[in-house]
Amino acid sequence: MTKHEIARMIDQTQLKPNISLDSIESICLEAKLFDFATVAIHPCHIPFAKELLEGSNSGITAAIAFPYGAWSAEMKEFEVRDAIKNGATDLDFVINVGALKDKKYDVLKREGEMLRKATEGKILKSILEVCLLTEEEIVKACEIYSRAGVDFVKTSTGFLEPPTLEVVKIMYETVKKAGTRVKAAGGIRTPEDAKKMIEAGATRLGTSSGMQIYMGWEE
Repeated sequence: MTKHEIARMIDQTQLKPNISLDSIESICLEAKLFDFATVAIHPCHIPFAKELLEGSNSGITAAIAFPYGAWSAEMKEFEVRDAIKNGATDLDFVINVGALKDKKYDVLKREGEMLRKATEGKILKSILEVCLLTEEEIVKACEIYSRAGVDFVKTSTGFLEPPTLEVVKIMYETVKKAGTRVKAAGGIRTPEDAKKMIEAGATRLGTSSGMQIYMGWEE
């Protein structure tokens, strides 16, 4: 895999609560320089990032219902539509983990379908926060959201424990027949970390270490 190929798998991420516009500018300049897939940011920074990324191939991933996911589907839909209006190309939303724990699968199905409809033409990724889930719950969530039409099932917000390679493999095996892809996020800091996640089945990587991964990547 070439440096450019790995770059196009990276969502260069800055989602801390205390970030400044200087930090947003920094990751946008890195995305333009290395041709990263997107920058992943809070929705309030989208207009600023859009101006900085003008003329580049890099998109903007909006973090929706972040980081807990305990929003109604209607609230998530509003966030999604507002983010798209402002320039988001990708929407990463945290699922309703409590509903999954309570086996309220109709809630998850409705959420997925509503957000898919609201994001038609954009890339939609559902964040499972796998460290909070059992293997059975991970599989169930992957099945529900892949059927709802999400483009990616994503492991984590990056705020809690990082995913294991085994979890990434389970997610990949669950959704591959549906054509849904896997995004790994959390604890991916080196080229070696990235390679392991890709080998496990991930085709998109959420990381704040995109530059380090790119610079250290050996073709």
